[in-house]
Amino acid sequence: MLSSTTRSRRRGSPRSLRAEYEEFIGQRIEEYKDTLPREEILGIGDEAVHELARAEQFQLTELLLSEQVDAIIRRRLKLPPYRRWRERHLALRAAQAKPGHWGLSTHDPVAALALVLEDQDPVLVVGAADGACALFLAARGAHVTVADPDLAAVEGLENRAIAEALGARIRCFVVPLRLFAPAECPFVACVIETGAVARLGALERAKLVERLKEATPPEGRHVVMPGAPPRGGVRPSLSTDALRSLYADWRVVRPPLGSGSAGGRGPRNVGFAATRPEARQTETPLAVSK
Repeated sequence: MLSSTTRSRRRGSPRSLRAEYEEFIGQRIEEYKDTLPREEILGIGDEAVHELARAEQFQLTELLLSEQVDAIIRRRLKLPPYRRWRERHLALRAAQAKPGHWGLSTHDPVAALALVLEDQDPVLVVGAADGACALFLAARGAHVTVADPDLAAVEGLENRAIAEALGARIRCFVVPLRLFAPAECPFVACVIETGAVARLGALERAKLVERLKEATPPEGRHVVMPGAPPRGGVRPSLSTDALRSLYADWRVVRPPLGSGSAGGRGPRNVGFAATRPEARQTETPLAVSK
């Protein structure tokens, strides 16, 4: 389990299903508005005014008009009532909480990480790739921040997150990893996809990992995962063992031999998990940083 120091960074009490439902409805309404030309939106506004007039609503305010416009769009889209949405949502979340839903294996180190995370724990994922790690952890309740230099990969992940109703739990940054400052994104655990760091030179890669390690709280965890097969492009391959030596001062655990993922991540390149040790009381802050 993660330490109490690590846990203190959690984001408060879990959101209710009702709040997630209202967010779902709001997203669908805004997405629909974005597809409409201005003239049609004004037409919906006129329809809302007429409906309010028929209801003898004499105090017409901007807020009331906006709510009526949303109600009209909600009818047009035939958005489900809360009870029906809840049944579907719980079934979807149950499926998403399983590694196999994302092409991952129960033996993958990211699956073991999910077991020790608590609801709304902040997690950093370096690499968008196929989005499997980020989406799986978000489905398990984590708040996930993704950093990747590839705009197409990030956009693909964002679109998939919306389709899987996980958009509110994932935020993405397109950023050169050689300049990425993880201190700006507090986290209790970090997942590194080797595909995202494969283009970095060995020295740049080592400096990035060192920055990530320094930003990790005591007993915080890193998981290094083999890169997923790229979509439509060719990324240089990089073995997870290439990062293994960078964690010589951490506690490292590898999955059982031959426990490869179902999604094309080979059994000989299964990744590993590393835990930052608690600082000994005899160590000064300066000694720990060194």
